[in-house]
Amino acid sequence: MQCVDRTQAVAVCRPLGALEHLFWLHDQANPLHFALTAQIRGRFSVHQLQQALTLVQQRHPLLRVRIALDEAEQPWFVEDSASIPLRVVQRQSEQHFEREVEREIETPFVWSQAPLVRVVLVHSSNDTELSELIVTSHHSIADGISITYLIRDILQALATPTAFGESLPVPPSREDLVPGKAPQTISGLKPMPKFTRMSDSFPVVQRVRQNNRSYVSSSSLSPETTLLLLTRSRQEQTSVHGAICAAFLLAVRHQNHSEQPQNLKCMSPINLRPYLTSVNQEDVILWISAGRTSHHLSADANLWDVARSVKQQLNQIMTPDKFFEEIFQTQEWASTHPSPDVVLQGFRDQLFDSDIGVSNLGRLTIQQQYGELELQAIYGPVVRIGAENDRLVGVATLGDRLFFTLVSEESVMSRAQTNALHEEAIHLLKEAIK
Repeated sequence: MQCVDRTQAVAVCRPLGALEHLFWLHDQANPLHFALTAQIRGRFSVHQLQQALTLVQQRHPLLRVRIALDEAEQPWFVEDSASIPLRVVQRQSEQHFEREVEREIETPFVWSQAPLVRVVLVHSSNDTELSELIVTSHHSIADGISITYLIRDILQALATPTAFGESLPVPPSREDLVPGKAPQTISGLKPMPKFTRMSDSFPVVQRVRQNNRSYVSSSSLSPETTLLLLTRSRQEQTSVHGAICAAFLLAVRHQNHSEQPQNLKCMSPINLRPYLTSVNQEDVILWISAGRTSHHLSADANLWDVARSVKQQLNQIMTPDKFFEEIFQTQEWASTHPSPDVVLQGFRDQLFDSDIGVSNLGRLTIQQQYGELELQAIYGPVVRIGAENDRLVGVATLGDRLFFTLVSEESVMSRAQTNALHEEAIHLLKEAIK
């Protein structure tokens, strides 16, 4: 699907898909954007990074768009010429990037202004040659998997800018990739919509909650512990994801300080790329679904029993028929023209009604060496979903190590409680694999 030029100044990309539309509405009631952090060893200049961002923006169409409304007030991705904003700060410590991620998560996007992505460089000038690159994206244009590919592309453009890849076509939405369904195309013969100017009838308002402070905590497992966790999970007939969900569920249960059995829920975003037809796996795009598992946890609940329950419940959800049914239900919901508040409440009542979320990017297939630059870690995704118990674990496996982030908001947990919950979950994991 190619963009169609209406004038010399504006290139229409396409209307938002159903989930993109709902995330756009959700963002207006409660900001819904996320951040991924790459830790990089090696020297590069701010100027080199700016050039690399220009190259990746030319490669990925949705890095060049804003959201505009047509005459029927339907949202479209519309190309614009604005460059990716880059903020540079001097690296103060290993945990400095956590404070910058908190700042990014607390700062919403204005959806009518391009681009819907921004970058922070936590730059080191000392002998460690360590820097953190924080990529923050509006959730309507991307998911965590696609931003890992974007980070890879940035590093490739830093290492070999002259050999960087060509521009990609505009990626289709989830519903256009359901098997047996012909993708919708924008015909050059079909009249293109006229985009209305922003007016009092639909002002661009970001209604940020009064209490919007975030707390971010990060950690990692050694290669030896990561391998032990993988091996033990297989022996226990579950998955690493199941074990991680179980550890954080039990940590939440312990933090509640009750001897009574507790019913706790865990939300897991799911990568849809393996289930969709004719996809470019490396597009910057939103191709996810999610599942929620429920667990009755006693005071002496066993981590591996909970982990098996997580895996069994997710296996029942993760079937093509269930995913395609969810995609069609999402289309139906978007077609009712819900308000931002209705969308937010709908997500809260259904998917986001959980005690913890675990967004696991899985084992990343991207390389770690780019010329003289080495990708040492990926932390995230970090996102606040607007749930009543808004706390989410980001997990990524890069090379032979697992990396974790936990984000919560001040109304749910203090910084000390966030750090304690994170430490308790990692402790439970390590105890379970002894």
